[in-house]
Amino acid sequence: MDYTKEYELGLGALAKHFNFDTKYQDHYAFYTLPGTWENGWIHEVHPCDGLFVASAWLTTQKALDYTMHIKQPCLLILCIDTGEITLTQKGKASRTLTPFTHLWINPGSPVRLTIPAGMHACFTSMLIFDSCIEAFLNATGYSYPIRIKDAACWRPQHIDTPNVMLVMEQLRWGVRGNRLPPPAYPCKAIELLCLFAHNLDREKQKRSRRSYVTWNDEKKLYRVKERIDQSPLSLPATEELCHLAEMSESKLRIAFKSLYGVTLNSYIRESIMKRAMQMLADDELNIKNIAHRCGYENAAKFSAAFKAIHGITPSEFRKSFGL
Repeated sequence: MDYTKEYELGLGALAKHFNFDTKYQDHYAFYTLPGTWENGWIHEVHPCDGLFVASAWLTTQKALDYTMHIKQPCLLILCIDTGEITLTQKGKASRTLTPFTHLWINPGSPVRLTIPAGMHACFTSMLIFDSCIEAFLNATGYSYPIRIKDAACWRPQHIDTPNVMLVMEQLRWGVRGNRLPPPAYPCKAIELLCLFAHNLDREKQKRSRRSYVTWNDEKKLYRVKERIDQSPLSLPATEELCHLAEMSESKLRIAFKSLYGVTLNSYIRESIMKRAMQMLADDELNIKNIAHRCGYENAAKFSAAFKAIHGITPSEFRKSFGL
């Protein structure tokens, strides 16, 4: 098939394919779903060559099914608040992306993107091309492993972290409310890539000190991690996690820390606080409501736990984005 035009248009290529209503203002594009669909929009900023940052809020009456075929090397980072996005590539198992942060590396071959009919999807995306990364590295003289080729080493535990989510939230509200000047977006984009590389480096340092985990146990532990990520606010009992891992509780806790560098309880707490950060965007929920949903008796204990993970209180987070 012919190449699609994400390098020139970003998500505008998808919007054009589906005949979304389109308006432009300086570096911004505003795409609105056609009247025959349910409702929704995509706001996108194109601050420089090779970089697009978008925030989307939509519900489709029919499946949104779009095939990307991008010629240029690039990365797509998606932080999903609600809904699911499935990526399908010939010769590989389909990959369903659920809430939290994901990385997609352009394989140079067609990739099908699907949002199911009737599903409400809310997400923030960053599409960055090699040209943007190289321009930064050449301009600064830095040598840091953030190129497209380096991304092959990044794993979910390097991508879906609290420090990454904070930057994705800054991008989300920057795009939605025009709260960031255009030059800030390339800085934030490079910051994200540096965080991925930094998280990998930290893991390598921890790995050199950890006990060995077999490949078979690693697969079982990933099932536990995936179960936590799917629904951190309604977790099963520890016994069910042990059943998933086919391990005793003591072995599960030791092996989990050995593989991921954090205790099982710490990882659960991080996952809950990532979800809490997303809920803070809902102005119909006050902090006390969110604290209760996260399992805290009062807002003070919740705020302390939130700050321990994100380095900022829930109130400060909301104030920083004018929420």
